[in-house]
Amino acid sequence: MDIPVEFENKIEELTIEKRDYQLAAVKEIMEALPDNSILLNYPYGTGKTIVALLSFLAVKIHKPNAKFIFTSAREAAGLRCRQALEMGKKFGYIENLGYLYDPTGKGLSLRQKSKMYEASTVIFSPITSLMNDYFEIKTKLRINILENIDICVIDEATDILARDMSGFRQSKYFEGLFKLREKGYKFPILGLSGTRDKQRASAILRLLGKDTLMMQRLDLSPYETVTKIHKIRREDYIKIDQQISTQLTKPIEIIQKALGEKLSRLEIIKMSYSGALEKLERINQFPGKLGKYQIKDEETKSELILAFRRLFKFSHSRLLLLESTPGEFLKYIEKDDNKDIFKSIIEHSKELITYRVDLPKYENPEEKVTRALVHPKVYTAIDIIHEHLFRGAKVLIFTRYLALGNYLHRLLHNLGFPEVKYLSGQSTEDNRRITLKNFDEGNVNVLIFTPLGGRGLNLEAADVVIHLDITTNIDDMIQRRERARGCIEYVLVLEETSEEGKIKDYKKLIEEDDDEEGEKQDGEEEQLEGEEESSENVQES
Repeated sequence: MDIPVEFENKIEELTIEKRDYQLAAVKEIMEALPDNSILLNYPYGTGKTIVALLSFLAVKIHKPNAKFIFTSAREAAGLRCRQALEMGKKFGYIENLGYLYDPTGKGLSLRQKSKMYEASTVIFSPITSLMNDYFEIKTKLRINILENIDICVIDEATDILARDMSGFRQSKYFEGLFKLREKGYKFPILGLSGTRDKQRASAILRLLGKDTLMMQRLDLSPYETVTKIHKIRREDYIKIDQQISTQLTKPIEIIQKALGEKLSRLEIIKMSYSGALEKLERINQFPGKLGKYQIKDEETKSELILAFRRLFKFSHSRLLLLESTPGEFLKYIEKDDNKDIFKSIIEHSKELITYRVDLPKYENPEEKVTRALVHPKVYTAIDIIHEHLFRGAKVLIFTRYLALGNYLHRLLHNLGFPEVKYLSGQSTEDNRRITLKNFDEGNVNVLIFTPLGGRGLNLEAADVVIHLDITTNIDDMIQRRERARGCIEYVLVLEETSEEGKIKDYKKLIEEDDDEEGEKQDGEEEQLEGEEESSENVQES
């Protein structure tokens, strides 16, 4: 299928940034459709949703009655689908857009849903809603809403692997969608991904099916981003992190003994965050199954439940220690049902609240405000923000925790920092749109985000990006970075804690290890100087 002549005329009317690589991607997609599915693996922030919508346009010109589905499995799937819907409206070339997402399960009746699917050219729906509707409408109304689909777009296709990588089977919703294609529904899939991990991209490719082609452009970096690793030393944090690390060892050894000695520490922690405890509690016949692992008897099940419960509590307390407020961490370990397992570190942890810091007021940095219970990353971030705001920069700050984002927002406001805004998954769509517009136009100087607040956005107006945390999934860090290309990036790391291992992986992935590069350059210069000296000696001889 070729790009129609009318396509170029149509996109002239669109108010989008027409990057060459987006149009080149559409051309490649059109050459592959409808015989092949495609994994479009472009870096985050390169406009993959725009590419998908432009591909819809090109197909629609060929076939006016073509129908498309845009779905996502992200934790913010509803938000991602809404954003794509708004983009589709802005383009204006696709009529009858349908959006169906009601997390409460109330709202449209089955008949209304089936009529909407029938009438809409494009359906924007999270994978859970899409497949639940498909089976419900097909079973009760005998109507097949996926019968005449021309393309199904899977946004953030990396999430297809989420369960598989944690030792659990693939999401039943994607499983259902892929089985439909095996039964004769030959709609091609356009998977959108931004992973720089080539092995992960290949694994997604296998899951999407043997007819899937890879379109990969990992070399796209329109603007240079300078990464600075900012190391912070706090002895009390180091001691507490090491104590928690020691306590993690025993439950991990119990789990390895029961499920397999080859299971790594990281894989086990991922399992604990992927619902292993809830799945174990539901096992009532033996031998039972926990993902791909076998539970032989009731005694093994009880041991694993106890081990996973302790493991989750310890690993969660470590995340709170390194990435949330001291108050949140202390509140968690002092809860009645947690006191017993944290008894060895509770007294030591109280040292955190005795440490006081002086923070600068924005207009008059010499006038200090003394505060307790301030996370070391917070006062480091305030110094960095202060330095860059005075030169007119716009600053983005990312954190995984609502509590830390809220606290930093209030703190900056109290210190007199101008125009500071905070967006989280709880922010309304109107608030997000207005705030981002103000940030782009320079009316907001500092913008604090949680992952859901910053998902799927173009943030290139930023001059400085500060990471208050290092995410377990390095792809999330890459996504933040590439949505705000051409900036100075600060990653805040607590020395001699578990964060140092994660930052090595991040530096390796982005190939921005300035220290190693500097050493390499120094070594090359020394070698060159040595060669020049030898040459001079030979000439003198």
